[in-house]
Amino acid sequence: MHTFSLSRSPLVLALVLAVLGCGSAQANDSSFGDDNGTIRLLHQPDISMDKEALLLSEERVQVDYVFTNNSERALTVPIAFPMPPMYFGMADHSELTDFKLWVDGKPIATTRKLVVLLDDGSDISKAFAASGWSADDVATFTESGTVPKGRKLLPARWIDPDQQPRFTLSEYFVWQQLFPARRSVQIRHAYAPSVSTGVPQSSAFLLESYAKDTCIDPATRTSMQRREGEHGLGWANLRYVLTTGKNWNGPIKDFQLTIRKQAASDMLSLCFDGALKKIDPLTFQFKQTNFVPIRDLNLLFVRRPE
Repeated sequence: MHTFSLSRSPLVLALVLAVLGCGSAQANDSSFGDDNGTIRLLHQPDISMDKEALLLSEERVQVDYVFTNNSERALTVPIAFPMPPMYFGMADHSELTDFKLWVDGKPIATTRKLVVLLDDGSDISKAFAASGWSADDVATFTESGTVPKGRKLLPARWIDPDQQPRFTLSEYFVWQQLFPARRSVQIRHAYAPSVSTGVPQSSAFLLESYAKDTCIDPATRTSMQRREGEHGLGWANLRYVLTTGKNWNGPIKDFQLTIRKQAASDMLSLCFDGALKKIDPLTFQFKQTNFVPIRDLNLLFVRRPE
């Protein structure tokens, strides 16, 4: 395992080619940030990913893909980009927003669908729609524990003993993608990512919370403790689900990861099985041919509070 710690900057990304039944993880923080995902196909042995260029920052995620249909017939594949699960609670929720999609350089319209998954992964979207409940109704129920006026009780299996939902609600951007025979298709998506952040925290808190998952090394630990002021340290945690992108034919032939920081003085720590090269004061890059993702990305950015 390669441990990589640097002075600073952000993370994030997501897009899923898939059936609408895939689950998503989530985590709570002083501000809630979701796992951001990567592109994933419903298993398509005839489609290869020839290129993926992934740009991660706290403000923007952009991914450029080149997919090739290696078969003698055109394939139309259902594609869905899942938003992170909706969060109902007292903390601020940093949502994934401003999702945009282009295919071969042209903007593509998508359809939004609400997907509801039980904690065992089963899809109850149709049953939830038939109940008449809305996302706002779920928010009201989560916060008050009472059934909204005019709504019927939800099935007992859907609610835990603390009167909290056992299900998640996510909106999906959905479209049908044509892959012509023996041709490549360029797909780009971009969005403002979901981020976990909050008020400045002490180095002790950040180290306890993130040292293991982001491979904070001794030098970075010392730097965090040295820079910590009276009001602690500014921080942001960005997570990117890289390992779901394995349903195409073969490895990613040409993979490029670019991580861009907000400021040269920021500290960045992550676990990564590869050599990230510093190409300017803000930017780090990794390139590899025939790349197979084996772990997700979990980045911690630390800075002096503003």
